[in-house]
Amino acid sequence: MDADLHTLYCSDFYQVVDFRCRCTSCITTKPEYADSFCVSFVRKGNFLYNVFRRSMDSYTGCVIVTKPGTERTITHTHSIPDECTIFQFTGDFFRELLEYHGNLRFFTDDDIHSLLVKTDVSLEFLHHHIIRRILTGAGSKLEIDQCVLDIVREVLPKVAGSTPDTRIDARLKKNHLETIESAKAYLSTHFTEDISLTILARHCCVSPFHFSRIFKTFTSYAPHQYLLHTRLKHAEMMLRNTTLPVADAAFGSGFNSLEHFTISFKERYGMPPAKFRATAAAASIQK
Repeated sequence: MDADLHTLYCSDFYQVVDFRCRCTSCITTKPEYADSFCVSFVRKGNFLYNVFRRSMDSYTGCVIVTKPGTERTITHTHSIPDECTIFQFTGDFFRELLEYHGNLRFFTDDDIHSLLVKTDVSLEFLHHHIIRRILTGAGSKLEIDQCVLDIVREVLPKVAGSTPDTRIDARLKKNHLETIESAKAYLSTHFTEDISLTILARHCCVSPFHFSRIFKTFTSYAPHQYLLHTRLKHAEMMLRNTTLPVADAAFGSGFNSLEHFTISFKERYGMPPAKFRATAAAASIQK
């Protein structure tokens, strides 16, 4: 495939690769070989990821999980060039992964080469957070490694596969994929700000009413829910990984009320922030 691949980050057990397709005339690529275990986030575009007996409709909100030793082709279905972030893992890491999760059908069935996983807000945030920390140089090696492992841990329970959403047809993707891509990128960058529906819709050049409807169709979240869950995920990571006061985690994640944060956090994680931090710290010590 004619594409630009740039390695953004290298660790001892993975590398993060920025993939940008440059195909302008090909419809379906020649077969390509995957020699490593990969978790790939689709950032832009729409394409069919073709593997043995499967053709997976891939666009923003999808993660492609691929086993090593498999072949695939790509069929381009959208005029916007494809962009993906590929987390590519070493053979040693994959063998260790099999020791813990090798009983999953995804790993035991030789007819399953790749699977498509639908993202949620947590996965979307982890992806954007890692890229932001890499590009700004603000993230430590330990922090980035932990976030990448968190992605693997959240993806694996989902590898039973997901059924296509029949509401998201070719016409809707053609007209509004760029809208959703732009909206999610904006939210991932500005989630600490006081964002209104009008501000978000204006950024995407769509009316607020129309934007709200198509955003929920693509993401399964209303815009305010998506923003709330993004803030809660950021706060959760602050509580796990720093010793900052709970109030700092709340206000640093975009909440303007400690009471609202505490109530929302308890609803999402089943316990108040302080107890969550203590529980997470105790579990870390036991490991």
